[in-house]
Amino acid sequence: MGEQDTSIKTTKDVRDRLRILASERGTTMNELLTELVTRELTEEEKEQRAQQALEEVRQTTGVTVSDDARARARSFLQNLGREHHAA
Repeated sequence: MGEQDTSIKTTKDVRDRLRILASERGTTMNELLTELVTRELTEEEKEQRAQQALEEVRQTTGVTVSDDARARARSFLQNLGREHHAA
């Protein structure tokens, strides 16, 4: 069974911007949207990648990162993001 097209409701401004961006890239709005949404990770995908990275660290160095260290690192990175957006 092939993929079926569907509709997404959005504002006229967003639609027009998508059309311009797609045109500038020599692609379709559908291909542009596909590129944009596949570039972003879901929370589950981010967690899977984090687990893979931690496992690689463990295998390479023998160091196991504690849940506390992960929480502190996550908090630090979130605060960096807030400071960046506030500037």
